[in-house]
Amino acid sequence: MRLDAIPIKVAKASRDIASDYKYKQAFEKQKGHYVGYRNMHDDPRLVHAFQVSKMQNDRLYRHGFEKSKTKYHVSPEMLSVVQAKRCQSQLSDIEYRRIPHQWACLADMNDVMQARHAYNLQSDHIYKEDLDWIRGMGWIPVGSLDSEKCKRAAEILSEKQYRQPPEMFKFTSLPDAPDFLQAKQNAQNTSNWLYKEAWDKEKRTIHVMPDTLEIKLAKQNAQQISDVS
Repeated sequence: MRLDAIPIKVAKASRDIASDYKYKQAFEKQKGHYVGYRNMHDDPRLVHAFQVSKMQNDRLYRHGFEKSKTKYHVSPEMLSVVQAKRCQSQLSDIEYRRIPHQWACLADMNDVMQARHAYNLQSDHIYKEDLDWIRGMGWIPVGSLDSEKCKRAAEILSEKQYRQPPEMFKFTSLPDAPDFLQAKQNAQNTSNWLYKEAWDKEKRTIHVMPDTLEIKLAKQNAQQISDVS
């Protein structure tokens, strides 16, 4: 069969149609020859999409407000600002105590000497100046009224003399005094040992009559049971 026969050509054409290589051959040839935009800023669609995203961004929308919200702009010529400055200057202690002028006076003027003498009379330091050099030098005349008064007060307030022991005091009482006899009688009446003395003596002894019926019966039973008799 010849190579240019109709069935051979039909088979070759069917093979080329079904071949994947032939299907992509035109695309592979044109892949490196495409001429477009060099960057994203040259593409109007990308630039438009970027602008739309910036307009829809909330952070960029509030960027100007966030930068200026902490800044307060006030005109210095406003009436309220000028009035506040004026009130502050009136209330300032520095402005209130400003010395209007300075002046000097002679040391031997009559007014200065009189004022100095008045200050010395009113000075507590000068008033107590004589006391400072004798401070700490205690001295009391022996036998004076104040000294004797202090000694007597110390004796009265002395705890040692207030709490003297009883054996230092001499005291005797009569043995037949009514109150003393009454105290003895009360002690005997309230004594528990005297109250139980008679019972303690008798509780160790048994008192039984020898001629009672129970004793005679016990003796008769003992004789009957005894082996000695």
